Amino acid sequence: KTKIGQRVELKGRRPRNAAHHRKLFALLALLADNRDEFSSADDALLGLKAVLGYGSWKLLHPKAEREVFVPDSIAFENMSQDEFGAFYEQAIAAVQRWWLPVADNDLREAIEAFAA
Repeated sequence: KTKIGQRVELKGRRPRNAAHHRKLFALLALLADNRDEFSSADDALLGLKAVLGYGSWKLLHPKAEREVFVPDSIAFENMSQDEFGAFYEQAIAAVQRWWLPVADNDLREAIEAFAA
């Protein structure tokens, strides 16, 4: 709780673009709709984060025999718009390389149509 007269420190940051976020989820929905290995957009997001290395591999228990992938968050409060923009462009490239080998402009047009 901040009291009247108390000093506070504020950090400036460009706000995230909600439309850009919707475009990512349109991409993920297209991926889930067109690839059997993904049952949902959330499932596609997990696969995409793993391919991009956006997270870390961890032993979640001292007796665990193998590590599991723990993805990093892309939530608005955890990622700036600049970071999200870079993630989005890497996502487009990864989807084209690994799952939907279509022309860049065709994929981007499909995303725009799906996000509308």
